Amino acid sequence: MKPEPIWLRIFRFVEGLEEIAGIRSNPVILNWSKMIGGPKWFDNDDKAWCAVAMNAVLMTAGLKVTSGPDPYDRLRARSFEHYGVPLTIPALGAIMVFNRPEGAHVGLYLGERKDAYYILGANQSNVIGKAWLQKSRLLATRWPDEVALPEKPERIWLNSVGELVSVNEA
Repeated sequence: MKPEPIWLRIFRFVEGLEEIAGIRSNPVILNWSKMIGGPKWFDNDDKAWCAVAMNAVLMTAGLKVTSGPDPYDRLRARSFEHYGVPLTIPALGAIMVFNRPEGAHVGLYLGERKDAYYILGANQSNVIGKAWLQKSRLLATRWPDEVALPEKPERIWLNSVGELVSVNEA
């Protein structure tokens, strides 16, 4: 398997981090919002935080965060639709944006099966973890423009539990 991009390794390091339901909040998530220059009104982790975590991970990796005229853009998953450069074939660690009824979601590509992508993302069932997301929901696949594009992006085929499917037993 190819080496993982630094931002994916950082995201894996914080995998399992959870929000705290109710009036208390996980201080790590609130600090991430401050670190990325999010708006002051982001004061509770019950608010959507997938883009907060993605921007914090990218910043920790020394990469640009999403930008826009309003600090709110750093909280929006859809702001990643135009981040970096587009990829036509996903590569390990590619930033993927998906639609959802309340807006959008952002996470990192780990692999796929015929109908879904396996994504490491934040605020997936209120935790940083892995989930299968329907391919039909995909809005964009992006790569940080400060990082060389993968030489030959290849799809990573996984079984239903997220394990690699053999493509060559030799």
